[in-house]
Amino acid sequence: MFIILLCFLQAVAAWGQQTPRPEGSFSRDTARLGELLQYTLVHHHPATQEVVLPPENYSFAPFELVRKDFFPTTTKAGISTDSAVYTLRSFEIEPVQQLALPVYVLGEQDTTVVFAAADAIVLQQLVKTVQEPLQVQADTNLATVEERFNWPELVLWIAAVATFLSLIGLIFGQAIRRKYKLYRLRKDHLYFASRYNSHEDRFKKTGAMQSLEKAVSLWKNYLTKLERSAINSFTTKEIVEYYENDEEVNTALRICDKAIYGNVQTETEGETNLALGMLRRFAKSRHKTQRELIKNAKNKR
Repeated sequence: MFIILLCFLQAVAAWGQQTPRPEGSFSRDTARLGELLQYTLVHHHPATQEVVLPPENYSFAPFELVRKDFFPTTTKAGISTDSAVYTLRSFEIEPVQQLALPVYVLGEQDTTVVFAAADAIVLQQLVKTVQEPLQVQADTNLATVEERFNWPELVLWIAAVATFLSLIGLIFGQAIRRKYKLYRLRKDHLYFASRYNSHEDRFKKTGAMQSLEKAVSLWKNYLTKLERSAINSFTTKEIVEYYENDEEVNTALRICDKAIYGNVQTETEGETNLALGMLRRFAKSRHKTQRELIKNAKNKR
């Protein structure tokens, strides 16, 4: 009995001095090209040994590593177990592909590498036979393509138009502004003349002071816009002074003031009618003056 026990202890000691071989195997025997498959590596070793399993940067050729899953080391009765599952895939076309992964046993002086027995998978051939030459199938049906808005082209057009308008404004800007000012000046004068003549004719026919007041007020408002000055808020004296004591303006405004505020009108001489005519001619004269100033603005520059 003692001899049997001694032999058993010697066998256990001898097994502890040797490096056991790891176990590695695929989860299935066949796989398709590029299909994921799992390879499990398990190593039982004495608890006194320090073992390292292959890391992510290990060459798994002819396979590629997709993911590596570790499991905690377990120890029972002095025997430790390390394991890991490697998720692999292959794009090689060999019909049979093998893999044998090692474990690294770290010693005091050196490191021992022990490989598991090779395990193989069979590549499933989806294409059994290949005809030579290859037959190309023609498809002449038009595919519907979603229409997309060409934003880069739009930005390019906007930039081109903006550049063109900037050049036009730089070269012809002054001439365009001058033409527009002359257009507005003529339009405003035609509008004034039409309404002023209407009030003047109504006053000549009816003698209504309201028509006279509207004509004078329209005249002042028109000159206010024409001269860009608050003439419609000036008194008669201030208006005369503004126009450097112009005789027609002075005479016409005083006659109108006398007719409006003093209710005095010499019908036989028609002073009020003459006054309205003088105001109309003066407004036309100021219109011509402003028009010439705008036309000559280019020469002054």
